[in-house]
Amino acid sequence: MSFNEIKGQDRAIKILKQAITNNHLAQTYLFHGPEGVGKKKAAITFAKALNCTTHENDACDQCLSCRKIEQSIHPDISLLQQDKGEIKIGAIRDIINSMVYRPIEARKRVVIVDEADKCNISASNAFLKTLEEPPVDTVIILISSGPDTLPQTVLSRCHKVSFGNVPTQTVAEMLMQLKGLSQAKAESVACLADGSIGKAITLSSADVKEVREDILAGVAKGYRDPYLLFEMAERFSKDENGFYNALYWIHTYFRDILILKSHGDFTLLINKDMTDHFLKRRDQMTIERLLDIMGFIQSVYKGQERNVNKQLALEVLGTKIGDNQWK
Repeated sequence: MSFNEIKGQDRAIKILKQAITNNHLAQTYLFHGPEGVGKKKAAITFAKALNCTTHENDACDQCLSCRKIEQSIHPDISLLQQDKGEIKIGAIRDIINSMVYRPIEARKRVVIVDEADKCNISASNAFLKTLEEPPVDTVIILISSGPDTLPQTVLSRCHKVSFGNVPTQTVAEMLMQLKGLSQAKAESVACLADGSIGKAITLSSADVKEVREDILAGVAKGYRDPYLLFEMAERFSKDENGFYNALYWIHTYFRDILILKSHGDFTLLINKDMTDHFLKRRDQMTIERLLDIMGFIQSVYKGQERNVNKQLALEVLGTKIGDNQWK
């Protein structure tokens, strides 16, 4: 993948290409922005471009270096990513130890830490000295969708590169290209994806569409019949994916009501197919109550790192959504 294939991030890509062209590289970068907008792809492409043997400020994907990086077998390019839970000190120490010696093949060793905000305190502290004095010929890239949760001591040592939401039309075009969707279907999914190509690809599956409709229907009816919310809590707390799907779609439900209640911009809605329903509901909740529910959902996201009981969390959320909470 070359920089040209990373869509909707022209400003970020321009910064990276100029850094290579001018040989004005930072030793530590923070790629930050929403989930699923191309941060990790940009980091890997940046690693390729720094070491490509045929292109000056991009990846060719043909030379031996580019191909090794693409296949995750380059000895000087490291990608640390944690599927579940927090990044612990042992994983960070392994990364630090890999930087002791000079690069074997690369012009620039590149160390990429995906979801760096998942580092626990011990891991962050262990990594801090390396960030203060990075090894020669090494570029460190931290990737985060929640940079505010990173320690200030880490943030202060990083050159920040911001990635924004991808325009809806760009997301739709990519869905048509990658998933073969019709224009109407692609545009519908792109609106739900809230500027995230990764989320759009996930949402394009029939299973996710059904789950979304199930969750939103449950919330729409549940404020009058709380039993539906507790039944939904039991179903969607059984596995991690179901749990986070439920939280996400419940959050979008109340976010859309808040959008209509605060300034009424229909173009900002995620669930545009429920606009009529939201218009009926917006006067039934105060802004304070909407913010309370959305804030609780955010706290559950963070609390899950500490193994919060999933069913209990959704049941408490159901209680907040219940009829007695409506204006």
